[in-house]
Amino acid sequence: MRIAAIDIGTNSVHMIVVRVRPDLSFEVVDREKAMVRLGAGGLDGRKLTPDAMTSALQALGKFKRLAESHKVDTILAAATSAVREAENGGVFLSQIERQTGIRARVISGAEEARLIHQAAVYGVDVGSGRAVVIDIGGGSVEITLGTATSIELARSFKVGVIRLTERFVKSDPLSERDETRMVKFIEGEIDRHCEQILAAGFDRVIGTSGTILSMGVAAYTAERGAPPSELRNLHVPARHIRRLRKEAVAQTLEARLTMPGLDPRRSDLIVAGSVLLDTILRRLGADELTLCDLALREGLVLDYIRRNKRTIAQVDSIPDVRRRKIGRAHV
Repeated sequence: MRIAAIDIGTNSVHMIVVRVRPDLSFEVVDREKAMVRLGAGGLDGRKLTPDAMTSALQALGKFKRLAESHKVDTILAAATSAVREAENGGVFLSQIERQTGIRARVISGAEEARLIHQAAVYGVDVGSGRAVVIDIGGGSVEITLGTATSIELARSFKVGVIRLTERFVKSDPLSERDETRMVKFIEGEIDRHCEQILAAGFDRVIGTSGTILSMGVAAYTAERGAPPSELRNLHVPARHIRRLRKEAVAQTLEARLTMPGLDPRRSDLIVAGSVLLDTILRRLGADELTLCDLALREGLVLDYIRRNKRTIAQVDSIPDVRRRKIGRAHV
């Protein structure tokens, strides 16, 4: 069976196409990504902008054609913070279905956190230990605590990098006053949740999402002089993230555009991103961050497999089964 999973995020739109193996594990056979900044100017109940929606619709149309070329059996599509909050989020979902045939659904912050945790502990072997998983998006941040099989604490906070940048980054480089204001705001949002995590205890911290992976690569490159060969399971000391924050905050956008290891498309968001990640790691007292390149998309796949074992077995048992009409979302 083949499945396409799409994450309609606040900063980026991602899709993976996977083949489900007989043992119900899966392998990624293709992937696509577009940084459309869907949430730019459209958070906190405001409307998604026409330009952002047009860019996202173009990307999703391309994704649909790619999925069809792989003859997928179903498309899973989940929309997160930007669509969740936007005044015209429902209108946008209708446009997606009308123009692409993809039936996307909005998922709650709690559901987003659950799916991300599921993917992270699938990608990183946590053994019998407990892991904190952090996912930084454009509109929200998910922080969970759990094991390989269960989740104890899961929260989504409205402190994503686009939101923080629009609210606090008023100068280039960032002023000390605005940095202090940003930190206080972040701590006010996450403090109680982090207290609960600290009281429960954990063995490691895993970071997912493009923002964290990009910062992890930049921090690693700054220390080693060359980018890592593999991202998954890469261990980045928290002090290297702290060093990256100091550098990013002190630099102008022009300087950040050439920062070794950093995706230039994230050069305007790394200021808020590095302050945010460093603040969370400090609050947790974490010494190290383990990177994981699996996130919401893989979580959607894993959740679908868990809930549809019989359907998957039926599809795989009849090689010439007529392909079901794709475009539906299962989340």
